[in-house]
This record gives sequence, C-alpha cells and structure tokens, in this order.
Amino acid sequence: MDSNRSAAKASQVARVKIYGLALAAGICLGVLVFLCITHDPRPVVVCLGDSLTSCGGEDGRYSDWLGRMLPHIRVVNAGIGGDTLDGACRRYKQDVLKLRPAVVVVALGANDFWRDWRSVDEMRDDLTTMIKSFQAKGARVVVAGCFGERDFWGEHSVEFESGRFDLAWSFAQMEREVCRLYSCRYLPNMQIDVKPNRLKPYWDMTDHPNKAGNEQIALRMLPLVKLALGDR
Repeated sequence: MDSNRSAAKASQVARVKIYGLALAAGICLGVLVFLCITHDPRPVVVCLGDSLTSCGGEDGRYSDWLGRMLPHIRVVNAGIGGDTLDGACRRYKQDVLKLRPAVVVVALGANDFWRDWRSVDEMRDDLTTMIKSFQAKGARVVVAGCFGERDFWGEHSVEFESGRFDLAWSFAQMEREVCRLYSCRYLPNMQIDVKPNRLKPYWDMTDHPNKAGNEQIALRMLPLVKLALGDR
C-alpha cells in the first residue's frame, strides 16, 4: 500500500513539474511574440508641440499624415494643448529623448506669443536648450514656426491685430537665427497654406486645423523631414 502511495505521489509530482515547465514555456513564448510584435525597428520622428500638433482628431494630426507619407518611419505625436517653450523644456527628456528619435520636429511658440509674458531672449534660451539636447543624442531637428511670412499676413489677417506684427516677426527671426547657429531645418509659418483662420475646408470650430488642414501642413513639412532623415 505504501509503495502504491509513493508511486502515485511521485507521478503527481512529475505531472506538476511538467505542467510547470509547459506554463513557463508558454509564458516565454508569449513574451517573445509580444516583443516581436511591439518592437518597431523603424527610425522614430517625434513631433513636439502644443495644440497645433495635437489637433485634428483621430488619425487627422499632421503627425498622422507624416506617418502615412513616410511609412518607413515611426511618427510619435508629443503635442499637448496649451504648451509653451518653457513647458516643453520641463518634459522633453521624458516625452522625447526616451524614444531615441532620429528626428525631432519642434512646433512651439503660439502660446508664448499669445501670452506675451516672457521675452524673446528667454524663449530663445528654451529653444536652444532643447535643440542642443536633441543633437547631443544624435537627433536632427526641424523647427516648424507659426510666423515668418510677414507679407502673407497683410491687412486682411484675422489672426491678430497689426500692433502685434513686430512681436511675431521678432519671434520668427529668433527661430531662424537659432536654426542657422545650430544647423537645424527651419519651416517658417507652417500653416501658411491653410490660413487665415476659419478658411474652409481646413479649420474646425476650435480655430485649429482639421484633418484636411493638417494634411497641408504635413505636405509643407515633408521635404524638411526627409532632408533631416537623410542627414543622419
């Protein structure tokens, strides 16, 4: 009787070991499959910006359009509505550098312009800090500005009153100079093809580009993103 019990117990232990090994093998296989599915070897382009980067709805942001136009890269949208240059300086290490990007598109400044509570020199320092950090990690930078095509604004602009033109122009000149100093690609007035605000069919009810508008913005960015990718 004791020998039968011992044999039964040994058989039970053997079955438990087999089940345990099978379970472990299954878990390992599942992890391996997960890693194969989730690992994306394509170069990463991160779009760092404010609501002009995050707007457009599902699959309608300019980053989504860039991803469709450049299927060999992975485009990550790091836009947060209301963000500013100093706000981006507080989050770029987490939101951008951890992704090890090949290219970073910096599209900031609209909220800094509207709030107008910091000097252009302070904003220059923020932009310079981020550019130098990105470049130190091997990323190329495209700066996409909100201003810079002064002739386009003219007397029919509905964006802002004419008394603010000088600030907008100073901001654009600052971006241009920083890009020259640090060999970045510069896109002035990235929305020029869909302005003025509320121009159908490119704008939505929130005074931001919709999906159609963001397609035009992506088309305007596309050549510079390609060049930046080729610089690596």
